[in-house]
Parts: sequence; structure tokens; C-alpha cells
Amino acid sequence: MTDNYPVVVYGASGYTGRLVMEHLRELGISFIATGRNREKIEKSVAMVPGIESARYQIVALDHTVEALTNLLAGRKVVCNTVGPFNRFGREVVAAAYNAKVHYLDTTGEQHWVVELMREWDEKFREIGCLIVPSMSYMYGLSEVGARFCMDTPGVDSLDMTGIAVAVPTVASAQTILDAVRQPSVYLKDHQLVQYAGVETCDLTTPSGRVLRASQWGGTSNPVWFSRDGRVRNCKMMIAMWNQELYKKELELERANKVSLQWIPEEKLNPMMDAMATSIAPATPPRESRYVHRAIDVCVGTGSMVMVKSTMISNGGYYSTGLMQAYGAARLCREIPRVAGFASPCEAFDHKQLMAAMESYGYAGIKVERLV
Repeated sequence: MTDNYPVVVYGASGYTGRLVMEHLRELGISFIATGRNREKIEKSVAMVPGIESARYQIVALDHTVEALTNLLAGRKVVCNTVGPFNRFGREVVAAAYNAKVHYLDTTGEQHWVVELMREWDEKFREIGCLIVPSMSYMYGLSEVGARFCMDTPGVDSLDMTGIAVAVPTVASAQTILDAVRQPSVYLKDHQLVQYAGVETCDLTTPSGRVLRASQWGGTSNPVWFSRDGRVRNCKMMIAMWNQELYKKELELERANKVSLQWIPEEKLNPMMDAMATSIAPATPPRESRYVHRAIDVCVGTGSMVMVKSTMISNGGYYSTGLMQAYGAARLCREIPRVAGFASPCEAFDHKQLMAAMESYGYAGIKVERLV
């Protein structure tokens, strides 16, 4: 196959896929917009600003390893936005491996990140390709802040928090509900330790507001830093300005313990999808960067050192679109520094990712040495 279209955007009919295509166009990268429904893809592509100046193709295909492998053959990168990844990601990863292309996704599912690390790291290293999950606002930006803290020698523990205005897509709502039913972990004394259940705490915002937070599925950060010998402890808690969301999380946890865990997956998934649709009934309106803002804070400590990074960002889905496109553009133009399973910062460097976010006005950061 020709390499004129080196990037495949899988899930191009969705809101996140559309934003990935928007940023690929700006970065001058030609792409294939793909998914299962050609009509939906065409409508999505038509909504991309400036699409008339982009170079792209539209391909509809079945969600099978064979079909995806044939499409990916001769390409360089697949940007996978089709979640929940625990349900729909395995075929895409297998196809990327078969076709020897780099794999990026937008997952916030910790259990999926753990699966990729344990089952695909060595395989992708053998073919010289990257497999990078969470190349997205959740949890790529919070990792950037943590990496800035790790630049200070002596830091061995990361206490991370995030505060966001949530406007979930249907797939994001499905992902949230799926994650609550899965075990989640944090890093304690170099070991990944399982949470007993949904853990909550009070979180104080920089302005002094107190919000209730939870571990929100564990996040990707403890998994990434479990591979860094410098880091003993890592935990992240998430608060939403809409406090009803953590209450729904607790309700679902109780329901799972009482009844849901006994229902076969083939019957349970439609039930969970209906619940997700009640939270996010349709594709959300385009984000407003004056409304949809987030704050990510990391406090890094050691025996005799303390450093704090504070990041403000706007438009989480915008940030996701840029991170995917930026990573894909880099992989189209250079040999990656590492291969196999990697975090966004391990693959592309935290300072470079931050510079990309700043160049678009999507995020700003302050790093301060406290001790």
C-alpha cells in the first residue's frame, strides 16, 4: 500500500476522532478516516474545520482483526478512539501488531493499560513499534505535570489530583461505567496495591472550594510510574465540578456488588450501554474553552525535598485531539526513542508535549520548588 496516508484514525465518526482529524489537518498529516459506518464518517469529516485543505480517504470496514490488518498494512500509525477499550480494543492492537504499525489510543481505563503493559510490551518491542495508551487529556496531561516534578532529584512519591468539568461522550460514559466494575490499583512502596473499592476523599481547589473526589478507576499514572525505579508511591484522585458524578460512581459500585457482577457480559453490556446513554444521550456540543477547564496538581516529595506542579488546561477533548495528532506526526517523521509499551511522556518527552499544548493555548503549567 502507498504511504501517502500514513495515519489511520479509527473511530472517525465520533467526537474525539473528529478532533484528531482536525489537528492532523493543521499539522499537515494525511490520514484515513475509518470506522464501521461510512455515512457517519462522512458526516463527521464534513464537520472538521478546514477539511477542504486536508488530504484524506474514507474507508468503512468491519471490526475484525483481518479487516483492520489489511487496512493498516503499509501505514505508520493508528490512532484508536473506539472505546470502551476493554471491549473493542483488542482487535485494533492485534491488527497494529500484525501490520507492524505504532498504536496510540485515548483510554482512561486503568485495567486496559495494565493489560497492554503485561501482554503487548515485549511483542511491540520485538517489531520496533510503540504502543501508547492514554494519549489524551486523561491521563496524558497529568503525567506531564508529574514528570516535571520528577525532574527534581530526590523526589520518590507523587500525590496527584485532578479537577475537571465533565462533558462525556457516549463512549466516555460507557468507559466510566465499565471501569467502576473493574479492580483498580495505586502504587505503594514500589508495589501496585488494589483498592478495596471506590475510595473517596475531600479535595481542596486552589480557590479554597472543597470537592469530593474518588480514584476514578485508578488512572493510568500508577501503572506508568510502577516501571520507574525512582518512584515509591503514586496515587491520583479526581474530582468533578459536577458532584453528582461521583455519587453515580458509588451507586454503580454498590449495584455491581449486589447484582451486576452475576450477570453474563453479553446481557450486562446492553444494560450498561443504556445507562451510559442516560448520562450522555448523544454526541456532546463542541467544548467551550471558557467553560470546560481543568486543574491538575502534582506534589512530588522525597525525604528532604518537595516540589509542586500546577497545570490549568481547557477543552479536554481538544487536548486529546492534539496529543493524538502530535504523537502521530512525530512517528511519521522520526524513529521513536523507545519501542514497546510506553506512556505519552516516555514516548514523546514531557517538555515537548507541554510545548505542544502551550502552542495551541490548551494548557499552562507552573512548577515550584517548595523545599
